[in-house]
Amino acid sequence: MAFDALALSVLKEEFDSLLVGGKITKVYQPEKDEIVLFVFNKQTFKLLISANANVNRIHLTEMPTDNPKTAPSFCMLLRKYIVNSTVTAVNQMPFERVLEFCLTGNDELGYKKEMKLIFELTGKTSNIVLTDANYVILDSVKHLPQDINSTRVIMAGAKYRFFEPQNKIAPFDLPRIREFLSDCKLPLRKTLTETLLGVSQATVNEMLYGIDENDHSVANHAAVADRIALYKANLAQKKPNVVLSNGSPTDVCPFDYRSQKGEKLFFDTLNRAHDNYFYLLDKRQRFNDKAKSVSTVVKNAISRTEKKLAAQRQTLLDAEQRETYKQYGDLILCNLHNANNSDSLTCVNYYDGSTVTIPLDRQLTPQQNAQAYYKKYRKLRSAAEHNALLVQQNTELLSYLCTIKENLRFCTETEDLQQIRNELIDLGLIKKQTAKKEETSFKPLHYVLSGFDVYVGKNNAQNNYVTFKLARANDVWLHAQKIHSSHVVIVTNGRDVPDNVILSAAEICAYYSQSRDGSKISVDYTPRANVKRPSKAPLGFVVYNDYKTIVVDPDRHVADCD
Repeated sequence: MAFDALALSVLKEEFDSLLVGGKITKVYQPEKDEIVLFVFNKQTFKLLISANANVNRIHLTEMPTDNPKTAPSFCMLLRKYIVNSTVTAVNQMPFERVLEFCLTGNDELGYKKEMKLIFELTGKTSNIVLTDANYVILDSVKHLPQDINSTRVIMAGAKYRFFEPQNKIAPFDLPRIREFLSDCKLPLRKTLTETLLGVSQATVNEMLYGIDENDHSVANHAAVADRIALYKANLAQKKPNVVLSNGSPTDVCPFDYRSQKGEKLFFDTLNRAHDNYFYLLDKRQRFNDKAKSVSTVVKNAISRTEKKLAAQRQTLLDAEQRETYKQYGDLILCNLHNANNSDSLTCVNYYDGSTVTIPLDRQLTPQQNAQAYYKKYRKLRSAAEHNALLVQQNTELLSYLCTIKENLRFCTETEDLQQIRNELIDLGLIKKQTAKKEETSFKPLHYVLSGFDVYVGKNNAQNNYVTFKLARANDVWLHAQKIHSSHVVIVTNGRDVPDNVILSAAEICAYYSQSRDGSKISVDYTPRANVKRPSKAPLGFVVYNDYKTIVVDPDRHVADCD
């Protein structure tokens, strides 16, 4: 994510306008490396500061935050020194990911005191440091190992030192940048990241969007300098957004990056964009954790069913020899006089006129050998009948489990996942005593195509709902041909459906199918009245006739979805 010094400068400006002059009223520490400051400035703002190694960040949040019953020692220190203090300034170390909050308050005796709360947003070494007015460290949220030769010691009693200036060019120092480019012969994408101060790779990618990084002509270098100047102008426009890919957040940008493809959610402030990004990221992570357990159950069930089917089909193949054993018994009884005290019986097979050699057990009489073959024949005949039924049942079960596996790809809400869990409970794959079946509301995907409402089921329960509860007899029903797919319904309200609506609905149906990554997908469509669910069929299983087929490429039609 482009949480570099330039993006931090935009956040710093927002903090200036919203927090400076405000009073800190509460301090929470929900995690060992995260604090939340409540700042009242005409209204209450919640400032989240996280030094987490993986998701270090700072932004105002509107999401609920926990307040542990037992406050950690760093939280107690902050409550002692900065609660009721006023935010007098927010400073950023030039083109570095370091913010300094200047605080003014009163000590226990009522004397004025100044404090500094410093946040280093530096990846794994991120830290939150509290110092006095002279930058003497009182404590930090993380106690990192100290290099014995380091001039930056972060520990109580030490003098806090900002980072040493780097030998790099300021990102908007155009004269120096042009001078550097005039001598540069290396690929620009990597070189600018290492040369410009406080920029991330995502920022450089945007600066070089549409420019050949290996072209070192004077004209191209001039275009690069112009693009950097344009970046600065765009940064001032403040059109922050969250970039999504298939509904999942992938990045936050301070303005509309042309180098970032996908859906984009725009916000009025970068703080709200960051807050939304991390909310969606946390929501997706929690959803993925729940989906993983369900996916494991489905995956194991498919594996077990496939193994059972393989064994049952092998039994059916073995049982195809059962008539031979019956013939052996008949031939032994017809040749009793030749079957005494021998390991085998060679005789004419009167069934086809050939000569056959029948293995015998010396320890058994000829009659007992015949009965042994009859017993084997009856056993294989029973096995064939029993396993033929099992093969049919498990083939249907495997097909049903595969639809559930496909449906998991389209789950976006917890309710969707719970509906699949309910299916697994009904199948006995999740025990009722450990997973209570919950009632959920149906929230199929909703599209509006040229004034027509279109609904898409995301799992078998929703497929059943949109087909047999929501749709009426004259509505148009769509399904990918001969593969697993969502049920799609076009609500007609008695109107004729134009071809372009059917085409778009078919593209959506193809996207939410087993072949979403393919092309030229055949999609059937028919009036819903032609769709039937056989008696005792599993959820989502239907049969239909008198249909038409259209061939389309999968398309999600994001712009038409609610």
